Amino acid sequence: MIRGIYSSAMGMNVQSARLETVSNNLANVSTPGFKKDHVLVQSFPHLIQLSSRRSDSLPGALQREVLGVTGAGAAVSQVVTNFSQGSLRETGNPANLALTGSGYFVLTDPENEDAIFYSRNGSFQVDSEGYLVNDHGYRLMGDGGPVQLEEDPVNFTVDESGNITENGTVSNTIYVVDFENPSNLQREGRDFYRAGEQEPQPVETPALVQRYLEGANVDLVEETVNLTTASRAYETGQKIIQAQDGMLGMAINSVGKLR
Repeated sequence: MIRGIYSSAMGMNVQSARLETVSNNLANVSTPGFKKDHVLVQSFPHLIQLSSRRSDSLPGALQREVLGVTGAGAAVSQVVTNFSQGSLRETGNPANLALTGSGYFVLTDPENEDAIFYSRNGSFQVDSEGYLVNDHGYRLMGDGGPVQLEEDPVNFTVDESGNITENGTVSNTIYVVDFENPSNLQREGRDFYRAGEQEPQPVETPALVQRYLEGANVDLVEETVNLTTASRAYETGQKIIQAQDGMLGMAINSVGKLR
């Protein structure tokens, strides 16, 4: 009975993680370039076995034989990001850029040049100094450094390869990079990533579209269903624990009455 309560509690933890993840996906349904997350779940005994194998691999560790598996509920294995392409939306704003296919924009914090971020969010604007920046003031990087418009900040064009043309002259080329394993990127906030231990590789043939934004790859209907399902599963777990707790209380109270 105690194991049943424990298994139900583990299940509630899983549903709580799903509720948090799905709620975050829904909250960013309008965030350009946002990539939704998924919760991966494994049986708790399986995770324990994996942990034991890692410890057994250490020099001098006692090798333990697995005799069998006892059901003990499920646990969150990891939260993974879905990097699939979002749909494109036309904005008419020349400072808006969308990536089609693989790749990330490179952004730098002007107050900390060592802070480098990667993003699919191409919602930029021109600041007072002519730099293309995002909502946080981070500057878009080009092959020749931060992208700074030298002429009219409205009448400039960006071709598919990222070449920025002002008055018929290419002034800079937007720097687009990619990673061997995007799933190892470290999420920072809603739409930023850090490289971690990976090295970014330049995309030789990037595909950009000016005056468009890439939408979030969040399916509103699907995530709403996921939210409802997780919420009901969480409530079911609560009811199961309450029922098992009541049965346990009855069993304990009945012990003293036995003769």
